[in-house]
Amino acid sequence: MEDIVLVTADSVRRDRLDAMPFVSALDTRTGVTAAHYTRPSLAGLLSSKLVSALRSKVVGPSLPELLAEHGYTCLGFAPTPQADRGFGFGAGFEVYETFSEGTGNPLKNRRSRVREYLGGFPAVRRLYRRLVPMEAVLSSLPDDGTVVDAAINQFNAAPEPRFLWVHLMGSHRPYGTGADALPRVLDRKAGAAGNGGLFGTDPLTEHETRLIDEAYRNALGRVDSQIERLLDDLDADPVVAFTSDHGDELGEEGYFYHQGFRRRVVDTLVEVPVVFAGIGTDHERFSALDVAPTLLGRVGIDPPDSWRGNDLADGPSQPLYTIAPWHDKATIAVRDGDRTLIARDADVSLETTDGRAVAGRAAVDDDLERRLRDLGYVDAG
Repeated sequence: MEDIVLVTADSVRRDRLDAMPFVSALDTRTGVTAAHYTRPSLAGLLSSKLVSALRSKVVGPSLPELLAEHGYTCLGFAPTPQADRGFGFGAGFEVYETFSEGTGNPLKNRRSRVREYLGGFPAVRRLYRRLVPMEAVLSSLPDDGTVVDAAINQFNAAPEPRFLWVHLMGSHRPYGTGADALPRVLDRKAGAAGNGGLFGTDPLTEHETRLIDEAYRNALGRVDSQIERLLDDLDADPVVAFTSDHGDELGEEGYFYHQGFRRRVVDTLVEVPVVFAGIGTDHERFSALDVAPTLLGRVGIDPPDSWRGNDLADGPSQPLYTIAPWHDKATIAVRDGDRTLIARDADVSLETTDGRAVAGRAAVDDDLERRLRDLGYVDAG
């Protein structure tokens, strides 16, 4: 059976793909994500289930679980606590690494009581972010080059057939570390854009918005180079899929980045590129839930009946659903052709063969909650 490689990169908008020359030279389609930020979106991608997006965790059987059952060696490298094993992401993988444990001094250690204290009070969160800015948090994760090196080494040493999933974080705000990152003051100002009351901020100037867009494009270019290196250095010619978990807002409606608590489902957040190599499709726009069934179909494995997505060889799933859960509410978007129906901040339940699911706050241990706060989230969602 053929090897399979799935590459996801954080925060890649479909309309900024021209900043990624290697990826954009391939046959690119438009995917609509199952959710609005990393964890529920990747959970939906790997499991082809809306219930995974609603519950913000992988509800099996997932793509790696099914491939493992058919003899694949499954390897996963996702340097973010959003893809922690506690959310079901490790299931099916023989090797699974999130790189998200930290050590060191109180302001760098992910287990630090100082960071736990500061991250635990939303009212002083802006002060916390001044002390531990987003750039410092990303600096405590391995860079994309390190992740790609680990993936190449493990893949080339593993028995065939192999499935490799690599998630790259270099395109996450503040779009780099050190001199590549956005200035801290500008990053904080953009993150607060759209807030009201005490935590509001002045609108960003055109110059500031342009600086953010330039930094974002530069980050996409660096990620693109790592994707090219990854595929060049593997010892096989695998079936490949590339996509993203979500996009980022860049000021179009006064908001920036992706912020799960806002439950936004605008096109700039949910339209992402999808690239296949070794698989042809005539469909220009489809749900990200269709990616996993299409990969299974390419290697002759039937997807389970519980999956929501379709093998694109049989036609895309319709309509296109996006669920944006946060705590006990969710915004739902249903896209059908040029029509979009949105229900904002609703009480949502979903009845499937997996049972009944509702939006609810994630139950996680204290350490994982801290690591998610470190990445910029108010809490686990």
